[in-house]
Amino acid sequence: MKQTLLATLIAAFSVSAFANTFQHQSDASFGWLDTSGGDLQQWTLSHRFYLAPVSTANKAPYAEAGFVSRSSSVNAGYNYLNIDTGLVEGSMSGWNIGGEYKDNSHNFYASAQLIELNGTDDRVVLLSGGYFIQSDWLVKLDARHYREDGAGSETEYGISTKKLLALENGNFINIEAHYMDVKGDDESEFGVAADYYFGRNIALGLAYDWTSDDVVNAEEDSVTVRGSWYLQPTLALSAAVVFDYLDTSEELYQLGVTYRF
Repeated sequence: MKQTLLATLIAAFSVSAFANTFQHQSDASFGWLDTSGGDLQQWTLSHRFYLAPVSTANKAPYAEAGFVSRSSSVNAGYNYLNIDTGLVEGSMSGWNIGGEYKDNSHNFYASAQLIELNGTDDRVVLLSGGYFIQSDWLVKLDARHYREDGAGSETEYGISTKKLLALENGNFINIEAHYMDVKGDDESEFGVAADYYFGRNIALGLAYDWTSDDVVNAEEDSVTVRGSWYLQPTLALSAAVVFDYLDTSEELYQLGVTYRF
């Protein structure tokens, strides 16, 4: 019985790993941060279902298959955070649900995301509407509405963009940037990122996020070094290091795995 079950699992994985299409993507990640006063650990689980099969048969990087295919999707996720500083010890959790709308028959884009923190009235709603200027270049307007437990609500607005650039040597560069006007604050949020794809499987990226009132002089900032490796079109490992995470002057380390079927 055990041998039959093992053979079935191996066969199912083999078919999925080498398939040219997928409709499901599951992600799991673990992050940790050590400080002089204690540590922080974070677990994240998420799943995305594409309404139409996503192909990996084209020449685009495997990590960008969902972006290039323009297949609409719905997603859900769960986050758990454990904090132990010696003086403060506890945990919190939250969940999110949302979706993206896009299609090859037109260039319009829309997305929505609801984020809730368990045990509180905290809520965040993210909305975006955009347009594909080119098949691999998206520009969108963003809105972030949040309600804090025991406080009022605010709505903030911004703009973001994503461009996948194909190089003559067969490699790719993914470029992203975003801006958000922080409500009730003289500062705004900025971010830029770039990922270099060595063929279709391996990527190495760098991201810089900062807050400032004049774009140039950052009040707070963080640098992220990240990478991913698709062992197969449907199986990937990822890692990242965030320097000065949440203005702690400490490094946040993250490890993740992605599975598609």
